[in-house]
Amino acid sequence: MKSITSFKKLVNNYDYFLFDQWGVLHNGKNKFLKAEECLKYLKQKEKKIVLISNSSKPTKQSQKHLDKLGIKNKLYDYCITSGQIALNFIEEDIYKKYGNICYPLELPKEKKTYFKLKCTGNIKLANFAMIADLKDDLTILDFAEKLDEMLKYKLPLLCANPDYLVHNNKKLSMCGGTIANLYADLGGVVFRYGKPFYPIYQDVIKKMRIKNRKRVLAVGDSLWHDIDGGNRMKFDTLWIKNGIHSSQLSKNSEINKLLKEYAPKYSISHLEL
Repeated sequence: MKSITSFKKLVNNYDYFLFDQWGVLHNGKNKFLKAEECLKYLKQKEKKIVLISNSSKPTKQSQKHLDKLGIKNKLYDYCITSGQIALNFIEEDIYKKYGNICYPLELPKEKKTYFKLKCTGNIKLANFAMIADLKDDLTILDFAEKLDEMLKYKLPLLCANPDYLVHNNKKLSMCGGTIANLYADLGGVVFRYGKPFYPIYQDVIKKMRIKNRKRVLAVGDSLWHDIDGGNRMKFDTLWIKNGIHSSQLSKNSEINKLLKEYAPKYSISHLEL
């Protein structure tokens, strides 16, 4: 891994730049001004910019949030979310194979609306379960009983946000991806479409007509998702250190183990020119 202090040094090496959103471009409430300058610089250089997010929201809602934060759509060429890919695949992968009655795992009302879900609170009547973002302070123990029931009735689980953790109000909170991983480890069937899994990248490659993967740089703060996903796709990767792993940076054995496993090509403290 090569540590750099200026994003500008990498720009001429690539034609396509895939940016994570949360932790790289904004923190959910405010945009990062230095990151915005990087997007503007790439536009000046006529580079292609893709925002690729594990947000469980469909792309339109994600773009509305970006606009509200001041990240205008003229600063990027394409935006895609894990939620949108899940929405694109739900008919083929879930409804046709299992049925369309959903058992929601802590799903907020807006997610039920976005996905036009037919929900039931009776697990015996459900065809599949779905999880997305989670309320703060939930733990794996809060889901143990429900996961056991899902296994009993062999319900597949649709995970619209495969992230493990998110920074909310300056603290780490669990995301749906942690529960999805546990369910898969227990033997459950899980459908995940965001980073680091193939479908979201397949969508980007097709949309942007990417021919040469060596000309793609994947930028993100999650070694588990952004860097792993980029590596799986044979893209070069830039890890933003002061993001989801910031609390681990002082724990040498812990962070070094992750870096050895996921091996980003470059690292930088924050996204800046």
